[in-house]
Amino acid sequence: MRKTTWIVSLSLISVCVCFTTTAHAVIPQLIGPLTALLAIIPQILAFVGVAILTSLVFARDTTKSIFYKIQNILTMRRIIVSLVSLVVLIGLAILTFQLVSNSIKNTAQITVVEKTETNENNVITGKPWATFRSNANRTGHVDDMPGPFIGTPDWIFKTDGMQTVQFLSSPAIVGNRLYIGATRGSVFSVRGATYCIDTDTQDVIWRHDSDIPIVSSPAVVAGRVYIGEGFHEDSGCRLRCLDAKTGDPIWSFTTASHVESTPFITQGRLYFSAGADGIYCIDALAGEEIWHFPAVHADISPLVKDGKVYFGTGYGQYKMYALDAQTGDEIWSTPAPYSVWGNPSGYENLVFFGLGKGNFSESAPIPTGKVVALNAETGDIVWEYEAEDAVLTAIAVHNGYVTFGSRDGYVYTLTATSGELNWKTYLQGAVVSSPAVTQDAVYAATSNGSIFSLSINDGSIKWEYDAQEVAAGLNFMSSPAIANEKLYIGSNNRYIFCLGGTDPIKTIGDR
Repeated sequence: MRKTTWIVSLSLISVCVCFTTTAHAVIPQLIGPLTALLAIIPQILAFVGVAILTSLVFARDTTKSIFYKIQNILTMRRIIVSLVSLVVLIGLAILTFQLVSNSIKNTAQITVVEKTETNENNVITGKPWATFRSNANRTGHVDDMPGPFIGTPDWIFKTDGMQTVQFLSSPAIVGNRLYIGATRGSVFSVRGATYCIDTDTQDVIWRHDSDIPIVSSPAVVAGRVYIGEGFHEDSGCRLRCLDAKTGDPIWSFTTASHVESTPFITQGRLYFSAGADGIYCIDALAGEEIWHFPAVHADISPLVKDGKVYFGTGYGQYKMYALDAQTGDEIWSTPAPYSVWGNPSGYENLVFFGLGKGNFSESAPIPTGKVVALNAETGDIVWEYEAEDAVLTAIAVHNGYVTFGSRDGYVYTLTATSGELNWKTYLQGAVVSSPAVTQDAVYAATSNGSIFSLSINDGSIKWEYDAQEVAAGLNFMSSPAIANEKLYIGSNNRYIFCLGGTDPIKTIGDR
């Protein structure tokens, strides 16, 4: 009976230790059940290890006799002896879990903070971040300053606490404030949050929590942060408007589906896609509906240009659309051969879309992808460029060229008017994160945890940074933002990176 009591007690302790500990990199809605299972393997192994330890300790008669002799020698009450033994067993359980977890971490240059501090004296204003990738050209860059010339981390931010945090959202940089959405939770529950972080001190200025996970990237205009909530499985999600200084809610707009996209804000109006609930235009100040285009499923950020709203659909009937920006009436729609995931951009009389099979987590059994250029007035196809896998990134426009990434591992630059290949560079990992473009460089991140700087002229690699040096298993679905001569990007497993430090690093690989 006594042995049974000890075994049951130890089992309960091991369950508490194993399953109240954070499960890393778990986003069941996006990554899938298999990854969720893999993420809790360390906890399962820890539980098994504790169970084996229990059997070794209590199944051997000699071991039990030693415990009993020690107990008889002690003059204190048996309950004190039991408490001491319980503490020892808890320590063994925790030690077993830590050994099995085997996480690789580099604490150098990592800022571990999870606090709320407001210092209005050091706030620096900046240009608005009005849509996904900051502007209609989808460059991820708003100021006139270049990006980082070397790939040394300036700082690495890591959240603290028991909950898993993943930054799948892309950061918006306004002055010295970084705004980004996040998922927070464990295997059994996932919530969301919006962060505001001081890029100078890495302090969390504020954090606004949501009951629903957030993968939407924020837009920041006129002292307000606009961000959606929800994954593909979620419904009844909101587009939120928060005070950029305090994080206090100003208004929220509820949809029948989810809001994974980033809104496009122009002339006091806010345009966004709401999953199976279609496309909305609402008043940016009051949050009131102006028009609604239903009966389509769209998850990408729309483009507003020359009085038209351009977007594409990823489910149902695959199409590329143009609507009247004032009324929401359809102007044209062009069928697509597969899902339209690449956020649109425009150049002269053309509008560009990225297409592909598969998703952000995996390729289709038969990978396929392309970029399509349409006549902005008629929707007629002007040119197409085939890639070897899905084009899920935004199409960045710069100096008469378009640049994009693909799951095939390449970053491409084409002539905007003809679709002729200028250069392509292989990065040895799927590119589902949208490249950022400055006057002299293209910055791209891969799903296997590397960040690259490429020459804008020929695509040659200028430097590479491997985030796996910080923690094993890091990857990038977040897209880089370039501001203040720095590169900012979020990742899974709690991290936000700022590259552009002063000390040079050796370029990884012989390229």
